[in-house]
Amino acid sequence: MDQTPTTRTTVLIIDDNHNDRKYWSDALRIPSFHYSVLEASNNEEGLNILRDQKVDCVVLDFDMPMSGYFTLVELVPDRERPKIAVVILTCLAHPVLSELTKHNGAQDWLVKQHTSAEDLDHAIQKAIASVKSLPNR
Repeated sequence: MDQTPTTRTTVLIIDDNHNDRKYWSDALRIPSFHYSVLEASNNEEGLNILRDQKVDCVVLDFDMPMSGYFTLVELVPDRERPKIAVVILTCLAHPVLSELTKHNGAQDWLVKQHTSAEDLDHAIQKAIASVKSLPNR
């Protein structure tokens, strides 16, 4: 009998707040989600992880000392053909910034205080599907 192991989706959480990073990492590690979760406390650490490992989606805090926006621009240099899914997960409820990040390659903007683990899971799955559906041109 041929049994194919369940493929885990790798998610990298970049958030400078230790408690938030741990909370969301633990939430995504629930077995029913099938995630392998990596963590970075700043953009430099996150970009180093991305160079060394295959990551399917980045969950990025926008409100960090080294701006989440600049990290987004480094993650998605070509917003017409993003190679990685990015979900912004932040404390900031700011419609203009939300639209700006989506225009620059993020697939979604979630406000931490109004987001459940299921909401984040849904956003990650949708973001990955969106990036995979784009033509490679």
